[in-house]
Amino acid sequence: MKSLNTMSNHAPKTEWLRELFKRKSDFFSNHGLGPEQISFFKRFLKNAGIAEGNKLLPFADIISCIGWDTDTAIGLIFINLVYENPTFEWYVNNLDIGRVYVRKEVENMLAEFDVTPPVAKSICGAFGRLTETPLGTELKFGYATINKKGNRNEVVDMTRTTCSISDPRVILYALYKFAEKCNDYKEFTLNALLSDNIDRDGVSPTRIFGLEREAMIPILIGLSERYPYFINATFINDLDKISLMDDKTSEDVLKLFEGEA
Repeated sequence: MKSLNTMSNHAPKTEWLRELFKRKSDFFSNHGLGPEQISFFKRFLKNAGIAEGNKLLPFADIISCIGWDTDTAIGLIFINLVYENPTFEWYVNNLDIGRVYVRKEVENMLAEFDVTPPVAKSICGAFGRLTETPLGTELKFGYATINKKGNRNEVVDMTRTTCSISDPRVILYALYKFAEKCNDYKEFTLNALLSDNIDRDGVSPTRIFGLEREAMIPILIGLSERYPYFINATFINDLDKISLMDDKTSEDVLKLFEGEA
């Protein structure tokens, strides 16, 4: 199992992201962060698909055009993080939507994954810090009760919440990422997406964003009507079928966002 210690006590801050998208590649030559801070931040940016080393990737241009701190841009970033960052994947797969977890409970859950107590505390702390970035304030992936003690912030409890998705193309991107992780199998049902009892490599968009059946059906139908060359979704009587096009990929979905301002 990959280490869950991907952020330590240095989860990204909003001001770091703001400066990065303001200054672009120049950020890396004069960022003002400590050695560990920049090291973990670069790990985060790589997992998000934003940068590798000191170089911004094409995905960063798309995010910048959309508006890096919007729920749409953050939604796309969140999808990448769930697939590439073990900590984010753990949050999504192990914390149920709407349930308030006291920190000790989460630390005990992490112990079952052979995470040491100090690292478990850091992972809980990272969740709290992330909720203060647009991941929490715009995408609303979760919230935490934080007890501020001097210069230290201590997470009391944490909750994953249903995300705020204003652009259904974010869901389309998540569907293609899911299919690509599931051996490129591009035909499935909404019932299968909603099930947490299926062993698979992909993480369902419903699990990532905490969306129930009633929310997903209009999104899928809308996508099918507007982007029939990407998706066909049918919900008639007992028929429940979602088909993605074989000649399209998640990268093609991202092209739908190019050039937006």
